Amino acid sequence: MICMVTNLEKYFKSTRFKTTLWYSLLFLLLEIVLGTIIYVYVNQTMRNELDLSLTKQAESIYKFVQESQVNLFDFEPDSVYSTPDELVYDIIFEALAYNPNNTFVQVSVKNKILFRTANLGNVVFKTSGSENLLSLIDYYEPALSEYPIRAAYLNKGDYKIIVAFPLELISKTLDNLADLYVIIAPIFLILSFVGGSFLSFKALARIDKITKRTDEIDTFNLDTFLEGEEYDDEYGRLVKTLNRMLRRIKSSIEYMNQFTISASHELKTPLTILRGELELALKSPKSKEQYLEIIQSSYEETLRLINIVERLFFITKLDNSLIKLNTTKVDLIELVSEVVDDFKSIAKEKNITLAEQYSDKTNLYINADAEMMRQVFINLIDNAIKYSIEESQIMISVNKVERISFSIINRSEPIPKEIIPKLFDRFYRTEISRNRNLGGVGLGLSVVKHILDLHKFEIKIESDDTGMFKAEIIF
Repeated sequence: MICMVTNLEKYFKSTRFKTTLWYSLLFLLLEIVLGTIIYVYVNQTMRNELDLSLTKQAESIYKFVQESQVNLFDFEPDSVYSTPDELVYDIIFEALAYNPNNTFVQVSVKNKILFRTANLGNVVFKTSGSENLLSLIDYYEPALSEYPIRAAYLNKGDYKIIVAFPLELISKTLDNLADLYVIIAPIFLILSFVGGSFLSFKALARIDKITKRTDEIDTFNLDTFLEGEEYDDEYGRLVKTLNRMLRRIKSSIEYMNQFTISASHELKTPLTILRGELELALKSPKSKEQYLEIIQSSYEETLRLINIVERLFFITKLDNSLIKLNTTKVDLIELVSEVVDDFKSIAKEKNITLAEQYSDKTNLYINADAEMMRQVFINLIDNAIKYSIEESQIMISVNKVERISFSIINRSEPIPKEIIPKLFDRFYRTEISRNRNLGGVGLGLSVVKHILDLHKFEIKIESDDTGMFKAEIIF
């Protein structure tokens, strides 16, 4: 019982029920509007037809009387007609033949009633005081009919002709129409609710399928995507959107896993070295030189840890838009030259030459954050020195053709072309860079790409089979 109540509550709160309810209410409103229009139309049409019929009948009576050329006012009885009533009846018989039982007719000449149909009994129609040629009014006389009587008053010359007919047929027709509507409307409402439920069930069945399929997807089966992208409708677009979201989630989780594994590995190694050296220092007394060597090694590993943490922290801030650009006018040649000077001693240790080539123009300015761009050049030159072949040359240049550009060219072991797009991925390292003696955790180029994207600058990477590697920034 409780389960049934719960299911009913869920159904009443569901989009399916709300859609069906709105559909049924809209259908009911349409029924009411349509029923009202039909009722008003039928009523107006039947009354108009009755008015037309009464008018024609009154005019026919007047026509027959006029064509007879009989002086009704000075009538004298003869062997055929003993009263004017008989004479008028004979003259207008054809006009009365339309509906002799229910049609009421009264003919007056000079305000004297000369003819009245027998069905009027003792009722006398009061002549209209209006001087209009033709008047149509509703007349109420319970002695003749429990329904209103529609009367046409024709006022021509000395003649006043009244032709009337009860509205019983129209009233009963409208009552029957209303009764029929009262019976049919609930049936149609029920059918609309059932039909709406069926249609909403069919329409939302794919949503239920999508929901069920989505519930089955977790971090262990993100390779499974929803079916239905081939449909070019709302559901197809929904499936495409969800699949794009799943791909982004998968990519994010892969980044997180890669981050966790790589960061753990990179942090674990210097920490293990630190622990080993400290344990070694504690095991037995050492000479001053040995202690200095241990401290020096520990200091280098500590710097390595700090470098890893700082880069991770910097990328995290970039990902969360926590870094704001401090844009200024930067002398690009001066900035690059300063960074190159800082690396000359390091390059010399590997017998690598840092060659500089700058534009003929004395100054080339860009609008950028100077410190961030310094970090970009530091990372690019540092990478070039790390992975260049010993006793080789690194060419660093700043030029302007159509746009200002910075490029750095070095020679290393060949890098497959399919790997180049991955170089900017976080923690991605080629087989060459996995050599621990070279250092690095695969964050340098990722930091570069983030900073350049933040500035809306463009970077291009080129490599060939000879080991030539070129990175170019377009400002």
